[in-house]
Amino acid sequence: MKRLFLLSTVLFLLCSCSNDDGLKPGQPDGENTAVIPHFYGMARLENPAPETRGVANTQKVWHKSMAKEKLTVKFLNGTERYQAQVKEVVREWEKAAGVRFNFVKDDQDALIRVGFDYIPGMMSSWAITGTDHLQLYDQQQEPTIHFARWRRSPDQLKYSDVLRAFGQALGLELEFRHPTFDPGWITDENGNVDEARIREYWERELKNYITWEELKKMVLDPLQDQPSLIYKTDSYDPESVMTWPLYEMIAKNIPLIEFEDDYKTELSALDKKFIQEIYGPTLGEFYPEDRYLNLIEFDYTGTTPEFTLTTNKNIAVIWDQDAEEATNYYLPTNVSTEYTFTATHTFAENKKHRIIIAEFLDWGQEIPTESTALTAFDLTHGVGAENFDIKLLNKALGSIRIIGGEGFISQEFNFTGYNNLRELYLVGTLDSRVTLEDCENLEIFATSRSVYKPQTLKGPSGLTVASTPEANGYYKVEGPVAEWANESISIPEGIGKAEPTYSLSDLNGPGITIRNCGNLKEISLENTRVKNIDFSNLPHLEYIYLSSTQSYLVSGGSKDNNGEYLCAAFSTLENRKDLPSGVIVLRGITRGTNPADYMYVFLNLEKFIQIDNLFKSKNWTAVWDSGLLLFAVAIP
Repeated sequence: MKRLFLLSTVLFLLCSCSNDDGLKPGQPDGENTAVIPHFYGMARLENPAPETRGVANTQKVWHKSMAKEKLTVKFLNGTERYQAQVKEVVREWEKAAGVRFNFVKDDQDALIRVGFDYIPGMMSSWAITGTDHLQLYDQQQEPTIHFARWRRSPDQLKYSDVLRAFGQALGLELEFRHPTFDPGWITDENGNVDEARIREYWERELKNYITWEELKKMVLDPLQDQPSLIYKTDSYDPESVMTWPLYEMIAKNIPLIEFEDDYKTELSALDKKFIQEIYGPTLGEFYPEDRYLNLIEFDYTGTTPEFTLTTNKNIAVIWDQDAEEATNYYLPTNVSTEYTFTATHTFAENKKHRIIIAEFLDWGQEIPTESTALTAFDLTHGVGAENFDIKLLNKALGSIRIIGGEGFISQEFNFTGYNNLRELYLVGTLDSRVTLEDCENLEIFATSRSVYKPQTLKGPSGLTVASTPEANGYYKVEGPVAEWANESISIPEGIGKAEPTYSLSDLNGPGITIRNCGNLKEISLENTRVKNIDFSNLPHLEYIYLSSTQSYLVSGGSKDNNGEYLCAAFSTLENRKDLPSGVIVLRGITRGTNPADYMYVFLNLEKFIQIDNLFKSKNWTAVWDSGLLLFAVAIP
């Protein structure tokens, strides 16, 4: 069938249905019919300025500074989902040219007002063109863009409606008004619009849906306007979002039919070129500083940073403030709670950049003193990152994970006063140090990617040491055995792979300092190079995982005293006398292998007995998960 493009209306058969709420009180929610046509029309002022219409009307195009900073938009009604869909789609125009639509609250004044089925009984969607909005500024409770019949419309049609309506708001005209468009098949023998023929058809096919008076006002009357001053492309663009497809219904009395390719859901190449000619190149995603509330900052040296952000609000990442490089992450339209974004970027130069993660504020919003936007920060590629400034104004940031590796820049981490932090993971951070102080809600601290914790324990509840050594000189030990739900952190046949890069050390002072974090429940220290840790004043601590090479916490000590460091650390444990037994899992790690393997823990028999007595007296159960070898004299 030959395709023709006509008028300023679309007739689509909409067979879908939704349960959206939030329309204007008292307005109809649509007939219970399976087939409801959808109309798109062109609204004109009752007392318009002198008509000079064209594909883009030069008198109705906004000044560039106005388009860049002051095109405000508000919703008069509509569900959150409808509003989110509009916000998502209009960004396509922002990506194409130097324009910005600034959405404001419904109690603020706005140039552009959007209504959904706002006018009772009106069946058509329409928009006011460009600067005509200024003449209606005092009518703040009246729409300048109207979307009708969205309740039963597919998302593709909504997308098409929004692109077209906001194109009109930018001053673009309907594409059929291009001088080279020839609507010959709806004109009479004299070349005039055949109103009688059109009316006969519409009234026959659509009298149950839309009155002729409304249809004429929105569809037919605009055809009578003849452009005298036109800002236009060289030729009519049938792929433009400002065009509506229509079949040869009038010419051949063809019934209403809908096809998926009827919807214009993206800007055509000429749309993008044309809007850029009018308003200049896109402004990108970098906004003035009053649109940002900085949440996290850090320096990054490298070319490809990557991290994930879990948030309940729109977030911006400023990759390079001087170069005005930024990415905005908007919550998807179908998300009403938290969402996790993966943020990544490629820098042209391998040099230091200051990366800023910020809450993306609404236009005109007063910069708040605190934020609940960010709930989790996971720096999955931390090599090259340093000088972290995680703002205390983050009141919902409950989880932080920084994963380094070989080449990570060792540094001091200071988490003092992070009252909302619940989980902290510092993995592969080499000779870094950490201070945890006044983190009253912190429950988990780890140098593993997750808490290494067995699903269950089986076997005897305590340890039994043979009274005499084996032939090889080691004493045999029997005790509880861990069963792991996660095979990736279990030790099949006593051997497994450790975290390849160690985390935290005492090289430049105490590697781990914990003060006033009384709610800490689980500590998982994988492959550390610390020799001591103070567990005192941690009354809720119930689980500990420790692994290290022989020189450090798990096996280390002065000459002939392997286990000395463990003994000192466990002497600070809280007594769980009237509580369920706490659990401690210990593993040794090989030295000089890459990647590192888990291995037996070597302990001086006398030190082991002291450690075991501490466990018994304080009600802790120990699992020597990689195996335990006891000796009566130190091994050289």
